[in-house]
Amino acid sequence: LLRVLQSGEIEKVGSTEQLRVDVRVIAATNKNLDKEVKEKKFREDLFYRLNVFRIDIPPLRDRKEDIEVLAMKFIENENPNLKISKAVLRILSDYNWKGNVRELEAVMKRVAIFASSENRELIKLTDLPKEMVKISKYSFEDLVLESLRNKKFSYSSISETAKELGNVNRTLISENFRGIVFKIFYENKFDRGLTAKIIAGTEDDEIVERVMNKLQTYIINIENDLSKNISNDLSVIRQQFTSKYKNLPAKFHIYQDEIIKHLK
Repeated sequence: LLRVLQSGEIEKVGSTEQLRVDVRVIAATNKNLDKEVKEKKFREDLFYRLNVFRIDIPPLRDRKEDIEVLAMKFIENENPNLKISKAVLRILSDYNWKGNVRELEAVMKRVAIFASSENRELIKLTDLPKEMVKISKYSFEDLVLESLRNKKFSYSSISETAKELGNVNRTLISENFRGIVFKIFYENKFDRGLTAKIIAGTEDDEIVERVMNKLQTYIINIENDLSKNISNDLSVIRQQFTSKYKNLPAKFHIYQDEIIKHLK
């Protein structure tokens, strides 16, 4: 091989005749050859004969901008009618991809099978391997809030977000958003103006006003129910407010408790 690379000559086994070959050699490896040469695990003379024009390709986790493009292409190869929700794309971008492009391709084959088996055209979070979703730094509430912000909290933003995040139930989106509002309202010491601005994520007065209207509605609903309740015992109030806790994710219950105590 060294001789082929150096002079372009080969000699068949059992023959004494030299033959000229005209080839271009493209070699690839996932090893650090500089390190391998120093540790004498790779021949130095072979390394320098191969190392004519070098292209270093970073692992997929270091070129996040390629993930969406590759994912779309792999899905198109499986089923041109399939689309990937933004929630799924966020999870794919966040993942470490130790298996690089081959692992991404395998995951796309998997999600295509799940979606196609249910005659869906949209890839959902539940189609992904559980471990991928579990280790993502983005929580579902982050995805909900980001999507609503992108839609400027318009009248149809809840329904559009439900569809975008994988055709999930509309109630799931609205109740997660209600929980987010309660959490931020509590964390900012029940300051309505500041809460609205933080949730809106912008200084745009129109968008902030839309969020404020949502916040006011949630608060007024609690105030109206409290006006019918004479007990100061939170456990009693919670029993009577069952409907307000029913669909609200459990992690937000504590914030609703604090708001009730504040308004009481």
